[in-house]
Amino acid sequence: MIGETALILAALALLLALAAIMIAWQMWRRSQRKLDAMSTLMRELSRSRDSYRKQLEELQTANIGMGKKLADLGRQLGGLQEQQQELALKDPQSKLYSRAARMVQLGADVEEIMAECEMPRAEAELLLSLHRQR
Repeated sequence: MIGETALILAALALLLALAAIMIAWQMWRRSQRKLDAMSTLMRELSRSRDSYRKQLEELQTANIGMGKKLADLGRQLGGLQEQQQELALKDPQSKLYSRAARMVQLGADVEEIMAECEMPRAEAELLLSLHRQR
């Protein structure tokens, strides 16, 4: 009887050991699947990071190019402003027209414009009609 009990206990111990092995194996498989999913996610994140890094480098390059273009445009604008000032100084007639335009804005009539700017009546009337429309 003791032999049978020992045999039954040994069989139960074997069954418990097999059940423990099965549970451990299932847990190992579950952890392997999670590990595989994490590895896939890490690869995707790495690709995204590389893509964003490349986009950032492209934006930085474009930004540098835009800065150079802006600097060039600034230089061109400065040159144009200088040319405009030189032209204004060279053309005394334009000063008269500018002065006449200001007088129109201040409410001067044709006679005042003709007298102050030494301008013929037709030009004074034209300036008056042009600047009053604005």
